[in-house]
Amino acid sequence: MKLRWVKWWPDAWLSDESLRGCSPMARALWVDIICLMAKSRRHGYLLSGDLPMNTTQLARIFGESKEITENLLSELSLAQVFSVADGLIFSRRMVKDEKDRTSSRARVYKFRNKDVMVGVTPLLQNCNGAEDKRIRGSDIKRERTLVRPTLAQWSEYAKSIGWAGRDVQGAFDHYESNGWKVGGKAPIKNWQAAARNCFRRNQNTNQKGAHTMQSKPQVKSSCESAPLYRLMGFNSFFEWQQAGSPS
Repeated sequence: MKLRWVKWWPDAWLSDESLRGCSPMARALWVDIICLMAKSRRHGYLLSGDLPMNTTQLARIFGESKEITENLLSELSLAQVFSVADGLIFSRRMVKDEKDRTSSRARVYKFRNKDVMVGVTPLLQNCNGAEDKRIRGSDIKRERTLVRPTLAQWSEYAKSIGWAGRDVQGAFDHYESNGWKVGGKAPIKNWQAAARNCFRRNQNTNQKGAHTMQSKPQVKSSCESAPLYRLMGFNSFFEWQQAGSPS
């Protein structure tokens, strides 16, 4: 992981006798090497991309000839300022600092995500030194403990509390579709409690439905009754009107 800054310890820089015994140009080269190792994909190692940086590349960056750069590197090497493993130059201090940094970050991650499922475990570094993206907050898939039961577990628990019928799988499908969240927002902390709530709501709905199924008496509209003139014994509205519209 590339860092935009690197720790600099003035006391360590000034008190390192091996480094202070080197020439000013060798120390200047070491500063450039530190910067390159800080930008490296594998923090603390002198790389050009994924391969070790050769002397020619380093000489061009440092701004001196290849011969001078090789002599300065030999001077730093004799003073044991850096270490070499499999032909790869690295800084012991930078590697240690990076290990402490990732270890501290992992501890903070573990503390802040105590209820994250065990399956999501942050990896500090892989074999290539690249940091695992899963440790980043934006890529963390947080799943609360015991919030995603299987259909068999859900059905078995529903049976134990006396809940049966198609509503059992319907409630399971509802929570499965919204990621096991209450109201689509807050993660469910206890799926057994959610099942009991669904069961109670189901019972209340059935009880209310039983009361509302009673038939209501039908009230006839006034439009359905006989006209007034017929109720008064007239054959037509005209006869009723000629008689003075008695009521």
